[in-house]
Amino acid sequence: MNEDYKIRFSSLKDGIHDFNYKVGKEFFEHIEYSEIKNAELDVNVSMEKSSTMMILNFDITGKVEVMCDRCTDDFFLDVKTNDELIYKFGDEDMNDDKVIIVYPNEIEIDITHPIYEFTMLSLPNRRLHKEGECNANMLKEMDSYLLVSDENSEQINDKSENEIEQEIDPRWSALNKLKNKNK
Repeated sequence: MNEDYKIRFSSLKDGIHDFNYKVGKEFFEHIEYSEIKNAELDVNVSMEKSSTMMILNFDITGKVEVMCDRCTDDFFLDVKTNDELIYKFGDEDMNDDKVIIVYPNEIEIDITHPIYEFTMLSLPNRRLHKEGECNANMLKEMDSYLLVSDENSEQINDKSENEIEQEIDPRWSALNKLKNKNK
């Protein structure tokens, strides 16, 4: 990965050190299977170094381009997160996601993965355009896979909901229920 996201701590004195990064499209292009396609992020890292550990506070703000879960178009979503990681000097392994061991022969740490991970964790589970901003053409196209034609609608109106669900592909019936619930 890019050398820009490596902090050479071996030459730093004990105390607080600040690092500022502009993270954009190039950052996420180097990460395999990234759901983020583009970004305009300000990443401020405050590192408190001591003889036994380094505590890094990540403050990430800006916007990222992701796919809308409703219409599948890309859009920018605001993100803001503040997270902490502890880098402990030593050679014993730890089973803690917030503590990373820095072995005696290491002279720098790579913060690429924490930046990516904290950004991803700041995203909501459902990523949706604001109301009314979805691609109407795509929504119509998706509806054509969920709804039946008008000529069959009279026949369907005479059937019970259970009979209709049995005729519709079961993979789509759950989506159809959600769609009807939102009307």
